[in-house]
Amino acid sequence: MKTNRRSQISRQKGVSMIEVLIAILVSVIGLFSVMKLQLTAVSNNHSSYFRSQAAIISNALIDQLRANSTSALAGNYDLTLTQTPPTSGGLEVTDLTQWRTDLAAGLPSGTGSVGCVQATRMTAEA
Repeated sequence: MKTNRRSQISRQKGVSMIEVLIAILVSVIGLFSVMKLQLTAVSNNHSSYFRSQAAIISNALIDQLRANSTSALAGNYDLTLTQTPPTSGGLEVTDLTQWRTDLAAGLPSGTGSVGCVQATRMTAEA
């Protein structure tokens, strides 16, 4: 009986060490997965922040266009990506300069263009 027990013990040597190494490996893989998940979440959060900033800045200009619609429809607010805002004129000069400044301050490589067109008015008939 003693010899049978000794042979079982000798066969079991190192098995617990292998179990510990496998447990450590599984834990490390899990930790790396959590780190990758966190990195992706931070990256997506950063991208979402910039998209929100772009929407806020653009909506501010849209409000300015609505407030000065006659000048906007006359094409005084039209601006290409490479064009600098005008230096002389009316309220549109201030609006476009402020908008470009806000874009540059709030977004990485922030620039934008403006193109105003007259929308078709829909009328309801009863």
